[in-house]
Amino acid sequence: MRILQVSSASDNGGGETHVLQLVEAQRKLGHTVAIAGRHDGPLKPDIPLPFLNSVDLYTAIRLRSAIKRGSFDIVHAHVARDYSVVAAAARGIAGLRVVFTRHLLYPIRLNFLYKRVDGWIAPTAQILKTLDSLKPKRSTVIPNWVDLERFQYRPHAFHIPVTVGILGQIAPHKGHGDAIEAMRALGAGFRLLIAGNGDASYVTMLKQKSAELPVEFLGFVGPLEFFEKIDILIVPSWEEPFGIVLLEAMASGVPVIATDRGGPKEIARGTLVPPHDATTLANAIRSVRPGEGIREARDHVEKNFDMREVVAKIEGFYCSLL
Repeated sequence: MRILQVSSASDNGGGETHVLQLVEAQRKLGHTVAIAGRHDGPLKPDIPLPFLNSVDLYTAIRLRSAIKRGSFDIVHAHVARDYSVVAAAARGIAGLRVVFTRHLLYPIRLNFLYKRVDGWIAPTAQILKTLDSLKPKRSTVIPNWVDLERFQYRPHAFHIPVTVGILGQIAPHKGHGDAIEAMRALGAGFRLLIAGNGDASYVTMLKQKSAELPVEFLGFVGPLEFFEKIDILIVPSWEEPFGIVLLEAMASGVPVIATDRGGPKEIARGTLVPPHDATTLANAIRSVRPGEGIREARDHVEKNFDMREVVAKIEGFYCSLL
Protein backbone atom coordinates (compact mmCIF):
# COMPACT_ATOMS: atom_id res chain seq x y z
CA MET A 1 0.00 0.00 0.00
CA ARG A 2 0.96 3.62 -0.49
CA ILE A 3 0.12 5.40 2.77
CA LEU A 4 0.23 9.08 3.74
CA GLN A 5 0.24 9.81 7.48
CA VAL A 6 -0.83 13.36 8.34
CA SER A 7 -0.10 15.24 11.56
CA SER A 8 0.21 18.99 12.07
CA ALA A 9 1.62 18.54 15.59
CA SER A 10 3.92 21.35 16.65
CA ASP A 11 5.36 19.73 19.80
CA ASN A 12 7.26 16.50 20.27
CA GLY A 13 5.00 14.49 22.58
CA GLY A 14 3.30 11.12 22.84
CA GLY A 15 1.10 11.67 19.80
CA GLU A 16 4.07 12.49 17.62
CA THR A 17 5.97 9.42 18.84
CA HIS A 18 2.84 7.41 17.98
CA VAL A 19 2.87 8.63 14.38
CA LEU A 20 6.61 8.10 13.91
CA GLN A 21 6.42 4.56 15.30
CA LEU A 22 3.48 3.78 13.04
CA VAL A 23 5.37 5.02 9.99
CA GLU A 24 8.46 3.00 10.86
CA ALA A 25 6.44 -0.16 11.51
CA GLN A 26 4.47 0.17 8.28
CA ARG A 27 7.64 0.67 6.28
CA LYS A 28 9.06 -2.52 7.83
CA LEU A 29 5.94 -4.32 6.60
CA GLY A 30 6.84 -3.25 3.07
CA HIS A 31 4.46 -0.34 2.56
CA THR A 32 5.46 2.96 0.99
CA VAL A 33 4.76 5.55 3.69
CA ALA A 34 5.17 9.32 3.72
CA ILE A 35 4.44 11.96 6.37
CA ALA A 36 2.69 15.30 5.78
CA GLY A 37 3.16 17.80 8.57
CA ARG A 38 4.24 21.28 9.60
CA HIS A 39 7.38 22.44 7.85
CA ASP A 40 8.71 23.59 11.24
CA GLY A 41 7.25 20.67 13.21
CA PRO A 42 8.96 17.77 15.01
CA LEU A 43 8.07 15.02 12.52
CA LYS A 44 10.51 16.06 9.77
CA PRO A 45 7.77 15.54 7.17
CA ASP A 46 8.32 14.33 3.63
CA ILE A 47 5.58 16.76 2.59
CA PRO A 48 6.02 20.01 4.58
CA LEU A 49 2.92 22.21 4.72
CA PRO A 50 1.89 25.24 6.80
CA PHE A 51 -1.25 23.77 8.48
CA LEU A 52 -2.32 27.22 9.68
CA ASN A 53 -5.68 26.17 11.13
CA SER A 54 -8.65 23.82 10.62
CA VAL A 55 -9.96 25.83 7.64
CA ASP A 56 -6.64 26.31 5.86
CA LEU A 57 -7.67 26.13 2.20
CA TYR A 58 -4.11 26.83 1.01
CA THR A 59 -2.81 23.73 2.81
CA ALA A 60 -5.77 21.67 1.58
CA ILE A 61 -4.99 22.56 -2.05
CA ARG A 62 -1.30 21.74 -1.66
CA LEU A 63 -2.09 18.52 0.19
CA ARG A 64 -4.50 17.51 -2.56
CA SER A 65 -1.75 17.96 -5.15
CA ALA A 66 0.64 15.87 -3.06
CA ILE A 67 -1.93 13.08 -2.67
CA LYS A 68 -2.50 12.92 -6.41
CA ARG A 69 1.19 13.10 -7.17
CA GLY A 70 1.96 10.29 -4.71
CA SER A 71 -0.91 8.05 -5.90
CA PHE A 72 -1.67 7.16 -2.28
CA ASP A 73 -4.16 4.44 -1.37
CA ILE A 74 -4.65 5.62 2.22
CA VAL A 75 -4.44 9.03 3.87
CA HIS A 76 -4.57 8.80 7.67
CA ALA A 77 -4.95 11.88 9.89
CA HIS A 78 -4.28 11.91 13.64
CA VAL A 79 -4.90 15.48 14.87
CA ALA A 80 -8.44 16.87 15.17
CA ARG A 81 -7.62 20.25 13.63
CA ASP A 82 -6.39 18.44 10.49
CA TYR A 83 -9.64 16.58 9.82
CA SER A 84 -11.41 19.19 7.71
CA VAL A 85 -8.23 20.05 5.79
CA VAL A 86 -7.57 16.41 4.92
CA ALA A 87 -11.21 15.67 4.08
CA ALA A 88 -11.36 18.69 1.78
CA ALA A 89 -8.10 17.70 0.09
CA ALA A 90 -9.41 14.17 -0.54
CA ARG A 91 -12.75 15.11 -2.11
CA GLY A 92 -13.24 13.61 -5.53
CA ILE A 93 -10.00 11.58 -5.62
CA ALA A 94 -11.08 8.16 -6.84
CA GLY A 95 -9.67 5.09 -5.11
CA LEU A 96 -8.30 7.02 -2.12
CA ARG A 97 -9.45 5.89 1.33
CA VAL A 98 -9.51 8.41 4.18
CA VAL A 99 -8.94 7.28 7.78
CA PHE A 100 -9.10 9.46 10.90
CA THR A 101 -7.98 8.52 14.41
CA ARG A 102 -9.95 10.25 17.16
CA HIS A 103 -7.95 10.72 20.36
CA LEU A 104 -10.32 13.01 22.31
CA LEU A 105 -13.13 12.10 24.69
CA TYR A 106 -15.50 14.99 24.12
CA PRO A 107 -18.15 14.68 21.36
CA ILE A 108 -17.01 15.57 17.87
CA ARG A 109 -18.58 18.50 16.02
CA LEU A 110 -20.54 17.63 12.90
CA ASN A 111 -18.93 18.68 9.62
CA PHE A 112 -20.28 17.93 6.15
CA LEU A 113 -16.72 17.21 4.99
CA TYR A 114 -16.61 14.13 7.22
CA LYS A 115 -18.84 12.36 4.72
CA ARG A 116 -15.61 11.85 2.79
CA VAL A 117 -14.10 9.82 5.65
CA ASP A 118 -14.12 6.08 4.96
CA GLY A 119 -13.11 4.86 8.41
CA TRP A 120 -12.61 6.09 11.97
CA ILE A 121 -10.26 4.57 14.55
CA ALA A 122 -10.83 5.13 18.29
CA PRO A 123 -8.27 3.95 20.89
CA THR A 124 -11.01 3.12 23.44
CA ALA A 125 -14.68 2.13 23.39
CA GLN A 126 -15.53 5.37 25.23
CA ILE A 127 -13.97 7.45 22.46
CA LEU A 128 -15.71 5.36 19.81
CA LYS A 129 -19.04 6.21 21.45
CA THR A 130 -18.39 9.94 20.90
CA LEU A 131 -18.51 9.32 17.12
CA ASP A 132 -22.11 8.08 17.12
CA SER A 133 -23.51 11.41 15.95
CA LEU A 134 -21.45 11.17 12.75
CA LYS A 135 -22.98 7.83 11.78
CA PRO A 136 -19.60 6.81 10.33
CA LYS A 137 -19.35 4.47 7.35
CA ARG A 138 -16.87 2.29 9.25
CA SER A 139 -15.41 2.60 12.72
CA THR A 140 -13.40 0.40 15.04
CA VAL A 141 -11.53 0.34 18.34
CA ILE A 142 -7.78 -0.07 17.90
CA PRO A 143 -5.77 0.93 20.98
CA ASN A 144 -2.52 2.79 21.20
CA TRP A 145 0.49 0.58 21.77
CA VAL A 146 3.80 -0.04 23.47
CA ASP A 147 7.07 -1.08 21.84
CA LEU A 148 7.81 -4.05 24.08
CA GLU A 149 11.35 -4.35 22.76
CA ARG A 150 12.03 -0.88 24.15
CA PHE A 151 10.01 -1.17 27.37
CA GLN A 152 11.29 -4.38 28.87
CA TYR A 153 10.06 -5.87 32.14
CA ARG A 154 12.57 -4.71 34.76
CA PRO A 155 10.96 -4.41 38.19
CA HIS A 156 13.08 -3.15 41.08
CA ALA A 157 12.90 -2.90 44.84
CA PHE A 158 11.31 0.23 46.29
CA HIS A 159 13.57 3.11 47.16
CA ILE A 160 13.78 4.71 50.60
CA PRO A 161 11.85 6.96 50.70
CA VAL A 162 9.24 5.42 48.39
CA THR A 163 9.36 7.46 45.20
CA VAL A 164 6.12 8.38 43.42
CA GLY A 165 6.22 9.87 39.93
CA ILE A 166 4.14 11.82 37.42
CA LEU A 167 5.34 11.96 33.82
CA GLY A 168 3.91 14.16 31.08
CA GLN A 169 2.46 17.57 30.38
CA ILE A 170 2.20 19.83 33.42
CA ALA A 171 -1.26 21.40 33.29
CA PRO A 172 -4.14 21.85 35.75
CA HIS A 173 -6.27 19.01 34.32
CA LYS A 174 -3.38 16.57 34.80
CA GLY A 175 -3.92 16.65 38.55
CA HIS A 176 -0.49 17.73 39.78
CA GLY A 177 -2.12 19.85 42.46
CA ASP A 178 -4.00 16.82 43.79
CA ALA A 179 -0.76 14.82 43.81
CA ILE A 180 0.97 17.52 45.88
CA GLU A 181 -1.89 17.48 48.40
CA ALA A 182 -1.58 13.69 48.55
CA MET A 183 2.08 14.09 49.48
CA ARG A 184 1.04 16.44 52.28
CA ALA A 185 -1.27 13.70 53.57
CA LEU A 186 1.34 10.93 53.22
CA GLY A 187 3.99 12.57 55.36
CA ALA A 188 7.43 11.04 55.91
CA GLY A 189 8.59 8.04 53.94
CA PHE A 190 7.43 9.24 50.51
CA ARG A 191 8.61 11.71 47.90
CA LEU A 192 7.21 12.89 44.56
CA LEU A 193 9.08 13.40 41.29
CA ILE A 194 7.34 15.47 38.60
CA ALA A 195 8.75 15.15 35.08
CA GLY A 196 7.55 17.16 32.11
CA ASN A 197 7.07 20.70 30.91
CA GLY A 198 4.22 23.16 31.11
CA ASP A 199 3.27 26.81 31.32
CA ALA A 200 6.01 28.54 33.31
CA SER A 201 3.62 30.49 35.57
CA TYR A 202 1.67 27.33 36.43
CA VAL A 203 4.83 25.35 37.18
CA THR A 204 6.00 28.20 39.44
CA MET A 205 2.68 28.11 41.30
CA LEU A 206 3.03 24.34 41.84
CA LYS A 207 6.59 24.80 43.12
CA GLN A 208 5.38 27.39 45.61
CA LYS A 209 2.56 25.09 46.71
CA SER A 210 4.99 22.22 47.33
CA ALA A 211 7.86 24.29 48.75
CA GLU A 212 7.92 22.54 52.14
CA LEU A 213 7.19 19.06 50.80
CA PRO A 214 9.47 16.32 49.36
CA VAL A 215 8.54 17.23 45.78
CA GLU A 216 11.09 17.65 42.97
CA PHE A 217 10.52 19.05 39.47
CA LEU A 218 12.84 17.38 36.95
CA GLY A 219 11.84 19.04 33.67
CA PHE A 220 11.83 16.77 30.63
CA VAL A 221 12.91 13.18 31.36
CA GLY A 222 12.51 10.20 29.02
CA PRO A 223 10.22 7.42 30.28
CA LEU A 224 12.89 4.71 30.49
CA GLU A 225 15.10 6.90 32.68
CA PHE A 226 12.12 8.06 34.73
CA PHE A 227 10.86 4.54 35.49
CA GLU A 228 14.24 3.69 37.00
CA LYS A 229 13.92 6.63 39.40
CA ILE A 230 10.39 5.88 40.65
CA ASP A 231 8.57 3.07 42.47
CA ILE A 232 4.96 4.00 41.63
CA LEU A 233 3.58 5.91 38.65
CA ILE A 234 0.48 8.00 39.26
CA VAL A 235 -1.81 9.54 36.63
CA PRO A 236 -4.15 11.77 38.67
CA SER A 237 -5.73 13.46 35.63
CA TRP A 238 -9.25 14.76 35.97
CA GLU A 239 -9.98 12.95 32.70
CA GLU A 240 -7.53 11.05 30.50
CA PRO A 241 -8.51 10.00 26.94
CA PHE A 242 -6.04 7.09 26.91
CA GLY A 243 -2.82 7.20 28.95
CA ILE A 244 0.06 5.63 27.01
CA VAL A 245 2.41 6.27 29.94
CA LEU A 246 0.36 3.78 31.97
CA LEU A 247 1.07 1.06 29.40
CA GLU A 248 4.76 1.94 29.33
CA ALA A 249 4.98 1.74 33.12
CA MET A 250 3.06 -1.54 33.31
CA ALA A 251 5.30 -3.02 30.62
CA SER A 252 8.35 -1.97 32.64
CA GLY A 253 7.16 -3.49 35.92
CA VAL A 254 6.19 -0.23 37.63
CA PRO A 255 2.93 -0.28 39.67
CA VAL A 256 0.38 2.29 38.52
CA ILE A 257 -2.38 4.36 40.09
CA ALA A 258 -4.77 6.37 37.91
CA THR A 259 -8.07 8.15 38.16
CA ASP A 260 -11.16 6.25 37.06
CA ARG A 261 -12.02 8.60 34.20
CA GLY A 262 -11.54 7.91 30.50
CA GLY A 263 -8.91 5.59 29.13
CA PRO A 264 -7.45 4.23 32.39
CA LYS A 265 -10.75 2.47 33.15
CA GLU A 266 -10.23 0.35 30.02
CA ILE A 267 -6.47 -0.09 29.88
CA ALA A 268 -4.99 0.07 33.40
CA ARG A 269 -4.15 -2.88 35.60
CA GLY A 270 -3.48 -1.22 38.92
CA THR A 271 -5.39 0.97 41.36
CA LEU A 272 -8.10 3.39 40.19
CA VAL A 273 -9.18 6.34 42.32
CA PRO A 274 -11.64 9.21 41.83
CA PRO A 275 -10.26 12.53 40.55
CA HIS A 276 -9.94 15.59 42.82
CA ASP A 277 -9.52 13.31 45.86
CA ALA A 278 -6.07 13.73 47.41
CA THR A 279 -6.94 11.67 50.49
CA THR A 280 -7.97 8.60 48.49
CA LEU A 281 -4.93 9.03 46.25
CA ALA A 282 -2.66 9.13 49.30
CA ASN A 283 -4.27 6.00 50.73
CA ALA A 284 -3.83 4.20 47.39
CA ILE A 285 -0.13 5.16 47.29
CA ARG A 286 0.34 3.97 50.86
CA SER A 287 -1.28 0.60 50.06
CA VAL A 288 0.96 -0.36 47.10
CA ARG A 289 3.24 -3.30 47.87
CA PRO A 290 6.44 -4.04 45.91
CA GLY A 291 5.87 -6.63 43.19
CA GLU A 292 2.13 -6.91 43.74
CA GLY A 293 0.23 -7.38 40.46
CA ILE A 294 3.05 -6.16 38.21
CA ARG A 295 3.56 -9.44 36.35
CA GLU A 296 -0.15 -9.57 35.56
CA ALA A 297 0.03 -5.96 34.34
CA ARG A 298 2.92 -6.81 32.01
CA ASP A 299 0.99 -9.82 30.68
CA HIS A 300 -2.01 -7.56 30.03
CA VAL A 301 0.16 -5.20 27.96
CA GLU A 302 1.74 -8.06 26.03
CA LYS A 303 -1.67 -9.51 25.19
CA ASN A 304 -3.47 -6.32 24.19
CA PHE A 305 -1.01 -3.51 23.39
CA ASP A 306 2.04 -5.04 21.68
CA MET A 307 2.97 -2.61 18.89
CA ARG A 308 3.38 -5.37 16.32
CA GLU A 309 -0.11 -6.70 16.95
CA VAL A 310 -1.76 -3.28 17.01
CA VAL A 311 -0.06 -2.10 13.80
CA ALA A 312 -1.27 -5.30 12.13
CA LYS A 313 -4.83 -4.38 13.18
CA ILE A 314 -4.44 -0.95 11.57
CA GLU A 315 -3.15 -2.59 8.40
CA GLY A 316 -6.15 -4.93 8.44
CA PHE A 317 -8.52 -1.98 8.81
CA TYR A 318 -6.92 -0.27 5.83
CA CYS A 319 -7.34 -3.45 3.76
CA SER A 320 -10.99 -3.77 4.73
CA LEU A 321 -11.60 -0.24 3.39
CA LEU A 322 -9.79 -0.96 0.14
